[in-house]
Amino acid sequence: MSAKVAMAGVVAGVVAVSGCSGKAVDAGGDPDRITHRAVAAVALEHLPTETSSRAASYTSESTPPELVSVDLRYGADGEYDGDLVSVAVSAQPPEDGGACTAEGGQHCVDLPTEVEGAQMQLRWTDEEPEEDPGVVGIVLLRDGGETASIGYSGPTITGDPRKLDMPIGVEKLVAVVEDPRLRYQATSTTRALGEELDDWEGGEPDPDAYELVRNTDHGIAQAYVGGRGGYGYYQGVIRSPLRERFGPEAIGGRLLQRSSPDFTGMPDADIDVLAAPSPPAWMTREPCSAPMLRTHCVATKGKRGPLVFAWKPAKGEDPGWAWMISMRKDEVVAVRYQGPPMPAAYDDAAMLTEWYQGEQLDAQGGEGESEFADDLSLWCDREHLDARPVKQLD
Repeated sequence: MSAKVAMAGVVAGVVAVSGCSGKAVDAGGDPDRITHRAVAAVALEHLPTETSSRAASYTSESTPPELVSVDLRYGADGEYDGDLVSVAVSAQPPEDGGACTAEGGQHCVDLPTEVEGAQMQLRWTDEEPEEDPGVVGIVLLRDGGETASIGYSGPTITGDPRKLDMPIGVEKLVAVVEDPRLRYQATSTTRALGEELDDWEGGEPDPDAYELVRNTDHGIAQAYVGGRGGYGYYQGVIRSPLRERFGPEAIGGRLLQRSSPDFTGMPDADIDVLAAPSPPAWMTREPCSAPMLRTHCVATKGKRGPLVFAWKPAKGEDPGWAWMISMRKDEVVAVRYQGPPMPAAYDDAAMLTEWYQGEQLDAQGGEGESEFADDLSLWCDREHLDARPVKQLD
């Protein structure tokens, strides 16, 4: 178990907040919201200042917009990432009300606090020899539900942290979360303190990075590459010539898969990736019944809806093709693969097109939800449109 995972378990009450749909607090539009940089500045008035790095914590689409979190590293030497102190402020209470959990061997002790109306708890997990050194956390739940927390990973935890000789003692961790400036709604003075902080790596995370926006021709093709991999095999991406066959509201990109002296072993192929609000008439809602697809067609059940693999074996000069289709509630996503001669046997055709990758339009590898499949849609995270793993040729 990594230190980061262990720390998340100790302060899980902060990470799992209510209102995580993003509707509870408009973090991006709140001018008085504390900044990540200000959180770090306040914390460093109580902690050692000889940091290896100071930056905002990593965020993803599952990060609640009501959470502001920073990572402070100590003692990094090129091989060791350094001890980690994570400090977080959340505008919302934990879903569990701040209750302690014994999951993962967590220990919890209530601590006295002078913060009026607040409750404070010390949490820790002991070391797992040769796997994890253990982690210490302090969680302060204020009256009204606002939460401040700090997690500390690096020193070996063999029992109650208050009795251990750690480089950063429990009293300093407590001082951080009890600091009256560490609030979600911050004063201009506190925010200005953040602006004055030196050695800050990067700016503030974009609160709108994971806003759902309309995908593009290039964006949906790039999403396919993001899940399939093999970036070096693609000469580039262009608008799909097949897009018009899916209707006026469709999007579609064509990936030009090409071998080169540096990237050999993959056959040359054109891979069209398309999405539309509903299937075109020639495909129908049950593609294996469509005249063009039904001769060689296999349908399975996916998490997002029916999955269809239809193929036309090569014959003479005709190389054949394969369609990979995801019939979802409010859209259809389809990939057309054409290039080398298409095998007649299903297993061989699926192998050639890499359909075996967990029915790649549904959940990559068949292991739970797939962020790749989420962006393989008419809609995607705005951040996705900034990612360009493959060169655009038009």
